[in-house]
Amino acid sequence: MPALVGRLMRRAAAVDRQAGTSWAQIGAVLGIGIDAARSGFGGVRAAGFHADGGG
Repeated sequence: MPALVGRLMRRAAAVDRQAGTSWAQIGAVLGIGIDAARSGFGGVRAAGFHADGGG
């Protein structure tokens, strides 16, 4: 389950970024700094996400 939660959080951050949400806003919601948000979630693309965990 923790791996699924991590994947969902990374995908949510990617979707938020595509919608124009700043790293500062994403970090604030997660209780982390801008750099931590960017480094933790910056390498994931929202396109190709599948509910079954693939893509």
